[in-house]
Amino acid sequence: MNLTLAAGLLLVLAACTGGFGSNERPPSVDKGGVVHPITTQYGIQPTLLARYYHVSEHKDEDGTLSLEAGYGGVRYKPRQSSFKGFEGWDELAVPSSESIRADWLRLTLNRDARVAVVWKIDPVPLWLIGWERSPMPDGLTAFVKDFKKGEVALGGPGKNNGKYTVLLAEAGGKPSAAPALPPGVSEKPLPNTDCPSWLHDTWRVVGPDGNEFQGWHPQIDPVYWCYYRHEHNSDPGLIGYKAAFTYVALKNQNQPERGEGFKGFAIRDEAKQIGWYINLHSETSTSQRVCARVHTVTLAATDLRTGQLLLELGYKGDFGFSRENDDSEQFITPDACPDQAKIAQETDASKRIRVASDGNGGYEQWDGGCEPALGMECGDRVIGVDIQNPATSCADYKCSSLIINDGSSTRRTMSVRNLKVSYVESLDLSDGKKDGYFYTDVYGLNPGLDPANPGAVRQYVKPGLSISLDGHFTTEDAWRGLYVRDGNNNDVELEGSLGSIN
Repeated sequence: MNLTLAAGLLLVLAACTGGFGSNERPPSVDKGGVVHPITTQYGIQPTLLARYYHVSEHKDEDGTLSLEAGYGGVRYKPRQSSFKGFEGWDELAVPSSESIRADWLRLTLNRDARVAVVWKIDPVPLWLIGWERSPMPDGLTAFVKDFKKGEVALGGPGKNNGKYTVLLAEAGGKPSAAPALPPGVSEKPLPNTDCPSWLHDTWRVVGPDGNEFQGWHPQIDPVYWCYYRHEHNSDPGLIGYKAAFTYVALKNQNQPERGEGFKGFAIRDEAKQIGWYINLHSETSTSQRVCARVHTVTLAATDLRTGQLLLELGYKGDFGFSRENDDSEQFITPDACPDQAKIAQETDASKRIRVASDGNGGYEQWDGGCEPALGMECGDRVIGVDIQNPATSCADYKCSSLIINDGSSTRRTMSVRNLKVSYVESLDLSDGKKDGYFYTDVYGLNPGLDPANPGAVRQYVKPGLSISLDGHFTTEDAWRGLYVRDGNNNDVELEGSLGSIN
């Protein structure tokens, strides 16, 4: 057999089975799905396509191919195909690429489906061998094949072959029906447009005080495929946790922290079987971040084997003074908070922010968040978040106005510097019970507050617990935001769906 043909057939086999090669490091994209609250409550089905990404290759020093997930140029349009013979099918636009991988495009189907690849191509690539062919106008051909639910891999277009379009229908070739509306709702969400507020409000979780709060949701609604125009980074469900975003801020005399600003980071430490979730209110779209010294932090941990909650702390973390993000380290001194130099004498925690007048285009870096009073052993700069593409910069050193950057602020990395959290019996007993729960103020101070106190924040550390985390973490997962140690770090905006406030 011709060696090129043999290699191609092996690639085709890998694509059909959905696996990667033995010498390849696959992209760190979580394979679990997101279940919409209205699917759970009313049985309304999600779209046929759950998620997608395309693959690029990078060779590591040891010769291993590191595969990176990308999302640019891809747009899913449910029920919008106008191709003759395929009217009303779902349409997936993909970019051109020189890649000849047989598993370049990775799709995850929620249900069994009929898939068509529409393309003007000759000769036919190996990965399309065995697909049924259907001639179309303008020299196009539709290559059609049935697939079971789950992961599907399609090949790369290759150099000078243009783009192809993917069409999807339910099993048997029937276009998907538009999703129903919950009882009592008349405002219909439309795909690829802004989601209505009622839909956003369905993503609610019960907080520690028994009240409902805003919870995590994906960038794109998985049922109606409308856009929320902001994102919350990692899904806390990756570690079996539910985050009540505004719980602490509302305890702080209803502090106005915008809901869009809650950004989470989920880490699965498989070696220790501990899941970590760190949420920091860290939006980069408004000037409030420059003067606000303290920001809401949620620190949670779970046992990945049992799902048991190990730790849940919520408090206003100290992120210190604001300064420019270059080597000059000049303070940013708005009229509303000119005392940044004084704050720098009190803590090493800081926020380093772009200043446009200085021509600086670097990262925005936040370092801080330690609160020893809660049983944390850490330095002032224990939590470090690098936002490589912040939404805005300060116009000058007084941040008299903001300059909008060409960035969605989704390219974020996290560093955790020698964090250790331990159970402290005196904290636990501060409410007269030994059960791991205790109540503090919003700063994590004054343990022993009455739970009925409007400013009391419930904290939890499992009796006997002592756990630690250290390292640098990145994500390339646009769908659930899984963070891994020293992996690829990408812009994870989907379909240009994010707005100016994120």
